[in-house]
Amino acid sequence: MNTRKFALILILCLNLLFVGGRLLVRTAPGHSYASAQSGQSERVIMICVDGMVPDYYTAPEKLGLQVPNLTMMKNGGAYADGVESVYPTVTFPAHTTLVTGVRPAVHGIVQNRIFEAPTELQTRAWYWNARDLKTETLWTVAKKSGLVTAAAHWPVTIGADITYNVAEIYDYKESPATWKEMEKNATPGLLESALGSDKGAGLPTDEKLTRISEYVIRSYKPNLMLIHLIELDGVHHRNGPRTKEAIDQAQREDAYIGRIVEATKKAGTFDGTTFFIVSDHGFASISKGFAANVVLAKEGLITVDPSGKAVAWKAAAWPAGGSAAIMVKDPNDKETEKKVTEIFSKIAKEAGSPIKQVLRRSDLKKLGAIPQATLMLEAAPGFTFNEFHTGEVVRPSGETYKGTHGYLPTNNEMRASLIIYGLRAKKGGHASLTRMIDTAPTIAELLKLKLPQAEGKPLKELVTLP
Repeated sequence: MNTRKFALILILCLNLLFVGGRLLVRTAPGHSYASAQSGQSERVIMICVDGMVPDYYTAPEKLGLQVPNLTMMKNGGAYADGVESVYPTVTFPAHTTLVTGVRPAVHGIVQNRIFEAPTELQTRAWYWNARDLKTETLWTVAKKSGLVTAAAHWPVTIGADITYNVAEIYDYKESPATWKEMEKNATPGLLESALGSDKGAGLPTDEKLTRISEYVIRSYKPNLMLIHLIELDGVHHRNGPRTKEAIDQAQREDAYIGRIVEATKKAGTFDGTTFFIVSDHGFASISKGFAANVVLAKEGLITVDPSGKAVAWKAAAWPAGGSAAIMVKDPNDKETEKKVTEIFSKIAKEAGSPIKQVLRRSDLKKLGAIPQATLMLEAAPGFTFNEFHTGEVVRPSGETYKGTHGYLPTNNEMRASLIIYGLRAKKGGHASLTRMIDTAPTIAELLKLKLPQAEGKPLKELVTLP
């Protein structure tokens, strides 16, 4: 074959391989093709360890905590002593801020659970669905740029346009909850490919999520991967933060992080990856619960029948751990709005009150918190809000409920975590406090994406921008 003919054949083959300027390659079950641009671009992996408090990496030795991977990443990268989360400081609003750069009032995920009036069937549905999002996310703008995306158990991703997705969702009629709903909504074939035919039956949740993450990183080399490890949060709720049980679980989470980093080395993508190790909120120890709905029932704003069922209401509490939104049924009912303000303001002034502060609409607007709420109540230290509307107003929080979050993000105990490691981390970079709204704009800048609605700004003191 002469040189001229060979060159013509080569050009023809390249024209067949390239479509729209991108090389096409085979991908996972359920997807025909993905852009090989992922082989050429920088990558970001964000791992959220739910409920991880900053001193687990800033001062682990004081807790007898061994976290070699977090320590290596902190010392070899950049970190913050704490991150100011959003209000309420709970999982779904915070995770959504991490990928949008805006506060809950803007992105629309204002709580974990959707508000259900006390007279309605309590489905206990959470904001599972991406259709509830009101703003662009990192994955939506990445998609427009032709990047490959992946998520393992990231909140609010049911129906999200993510290339490889195992979305977070549970059926709370199940006790304990299973992965049945996640299997229905995952990228077809992904769980079997990552976990085997039994889909990891019997394995701890974070072990399964780590195996899924390892598989996706090795197989598909995503430009953006979001991972939500959840078991530390559960241990903190049951036992309290910094307890022996919490320390043991934190060490397991550290090992999972190490395995995810190692997966990038096996995939050959480590040198081009920047890792963000984050959490969504801090944690506080509690011993007592306050039932705001019992107060509202006693004041005639919730009507309860002899069986204890709510049959009518004018105002109701929407608890989120250390905070509770007060919802008024009729937004034009100024009389009820005035009454609930007086009721809870009076309780807040009492000595030893379970309510530390009453936040009005003007306060909530500044915080970017629940715009539908008439008020939000901030619990006093040691207190959480519960959902009872009968019985005692104040009662023990319970033997298996010793820690919570949800309090104001200015509360030092609610500080979240941040370590940046890898390609773009500014080695030795340190900040005493960053804002959660700054994380998404930073990642967008690294991936050369635009988040036009983002309120936050890139963390130039912690990363070297392209």
